Amino acid sequence: KLFGSRAAPKRLGDDLGGVCGHRAAMQPPSEQWRPPVPSDDAVQVTHVDAALAKISCAKLGYFEDRWTEQLMRNTRPYPRSPLIHRGYYSRVAAIRSSVLRFLSNCPQGSGVQIVDLGCGFDTLYFWLRDNPAVWRDDLVFFEVDFPEVLSKKISAILKKQNLWPLLDASSQEDILAPGLNANGMKDLRTKHLRYVSTDMRMNNELVSAMSAAGFQPNVPTLFVSECVLIYMQSLHGDSIIEWAGHAVPDAPSAFVVYEQFNPTDPFGKVMVDNLMRRGCPLLSIHEYPTLASQRERYLQRGFDQCVAADMNQVYDKYLDAKDVERIQRLELLDEFEEWHLIQAHYFVLCATRAPGGGAAVAAEAEGGSAGAWIHKVPIGAGPGGGAASGPESP
Repeated sequence: KLFGSRAAPKRLGDDLGGVCGHRAAMQPPSEQWRPPVPSDDAVQVTHVDAALAKISCAKLGYFEDRWTEQLMRNTRPYPRSPLIHRGYYSRVAAIRSSVLRFLSNCPQGSGVQIVDLGCGFDTLYFWLRDNPAVWRDDLVFFEVDFPEVLSKKISAILKKQNLWPLLDASSQEDILAPGLNANGMKDLRTKHLRYVSTDMRMNNELVSAMSAAGFQPNVPTLFVSECVLIYMQSLHGDSIIEWAGHAVPDAPSAFVVYEQFNPTDPFGKVMVDNLMRRGCPLLSIHEYPTLASQRERYLQRGFDQCVAADMNQVYDKYLDAKDVERIQRLELLDEFEEWHLIQAHYFVLCATRAPGGGAAVAAEAEGGSAGAWIHKVPIGAGPGGGAASGPESP
């Protein structure tokens, strides 16, 4: 049953990696078969899969998202199973919960930044901006991705005038930067939303592009990354983490990540193989295969504390219990074995850093560090905050 056709449709988004497809996924390749050459194009396509799945979830009421559909040219209905819907719900709920914990703990009025790395067609900014209860007028939101991706997103926004008020804009001139970026394109530049068109693997380009967009090194900052670093070679992902760990030396910062892990059991091997077949291999999953190794990855690159949990733990312990109960009534799910297997191969991690590093941690123990609030952000830190070590597994 695990790999039967009832578990999911033929084509899955980046969240499940095609693991629960047809039985053919379990068949060994022929001697003539060779995996496709990994390409940036294949990886970029995963953001389309993710966007279409989120549209499907939103239409059924799993979460609020009336913006993604407006950014996609092709939103034809595509059947997705309750298994995929619930997986995307847990992903979106975990990321949004982490963002809200960051914003609610961050002192008001002195500025705050969110950097969405590899944003694709994600609409986290619009969700925040369109919710007065959570929006902050001192927030600047940066979206970072390949120029090819962001140019399509900008084009869609320019055609949707109903989105312009959320950008403080009444014309296209209010949305676009007056000059061209290093790629010869115009970036989106508004008071609260800045697009950064760059290849993040090129550290110098990333630093330069972020600076040109107005990124500040002395403002509390949350970095967000969903299924992005895992598709890079470990040295490139490490470089991005290293940059994030030192990009805000004079203010608290946090890095929230949602990714795949656990590649060595039978299910994990199929997940890795299927994504390889699609031409978008999980290039760093074997360098950081466990929660413990992921935690050390961030602690060694500038962050003071790190909490990590697989998505079974997140779903069962850390998401809003009433909301989980609500969405479980939306569709019947009976593939519980598949559900728990999939969730055991994805995780949410939150690494945090306060100015002063270890000195700040010591001051927090005495109740005195001004930046200690950042350690309340991790989703596993509990309602009272507390710098929990967080659930881990080897």
